[in-house]
Amino acid sequence: MLTAITDTPMRNMIAEYYRFNRPDPVIEWFISRMNELRYRYYASELLEELGHTDEQKLHHSIRKTMAVLRLTGIPVQKHFTEIYRYHPTGIRIDWKISVLACSLIIINYESPEEDIMAMKQALLEYLGV
Repeated sequence: MLTAITDTPMRNMIAEYYRFNRPDPVIEWFISRMNELRYRYYASELLEELGHTDEQKLHHSIRKTMAVLRLTGIPVQKHFTEIYRYHPTGIRIDWKISVLACSLIIINYESPEEDIMAMKQALLEYLGV
């Protein structure tokens, strides 16, 4: 019944629920900073070490990796955080990524080059796939 919702005890109960189930902004900030400690790598630097800097392929691989995480029910925000970094050509978007995201990006990176293929194969063997 609609009048039950506007009843004072019900409103008080809802207010109490939100008071105890919504974290304080300071606590939310602390939790987000703790989550950022998981991010060990920059996506842009991931393949630069091997001399591969095709940003379009990298962004495609990142999107595929995010899709895989979503499909498997793994929260994307626990493995990726968007950041802005200085680059000689200007400010650009980059990603801080976890170890899992790093591995998945390498596996999803599309390149016919032998060193990338060897790295993918070594990673898959290490993971037992």
